[in-house]
Amino acid sequence: MNKLLIPIASVLLFPSCQEKGNTVSVSAPHEGTDWTFEKLSLRADRHLDSAQWDSKLLEQDIANYEAYTELFNSFPLNKSPFPVATYDYAVSSIPFTIETEGAVFKGVRIGAYETPESENSIDKLTLLVLTNDKAAEENTLVESRNYPYLTAQGTFYVQHNALDWVFAASPDGFSTLMVNMKLF
Repeated sequence: MNKLLIPIASVLLFPSCQEKGNTVSVSAPHEGTDWTFEKLSLRADRHLDSAQWDSKLLEQDIANYEAYTELFNSFPLNKSPFPVATYDYAVSSIPFTIETEGAVFKGVRIGAYETPESENSIDKLTLLVLTNDKAAEENTLVESRNYPYLTAQGTFYVQHNALDWVFAASPDGFSTLMVNMKLF
């Protein structure tokens, strides 16, 4: 079963990384939804300007990191605090299980809300793994600090194996997914 797990996951994951023509861009209202190279360059400059950093958010991240260091270190990439310019962006992670006759799938939907106040999340990735193990666990961290880029990572703990994954979606509609060093 373990030898089939990665190829099955590969087939199920690949279409999820492609953006569809009718996908809605997600961004803060004051920055617009049309991310040009110039807008992205200005945003990057704001991240480098310490006068624009959200110091309250950085202090909160440092406190959270100190309190939950072991948890953050358990992800494929260590999540440590870093300063960012003020932004308005909310991300989502929705784990799920699908049980059919003879098969158990574990999955997670990763996305961003249309606005931070919205209840509507726009999915950027649906990750689905055939586990055949109801006790299989999933651990996910979706990060908004790279706004306007959506980043997420996690691990599926399946019988006799672990599937580490890292995902990034850019505002121009491109995305990258790595599962146990396999690039999609």
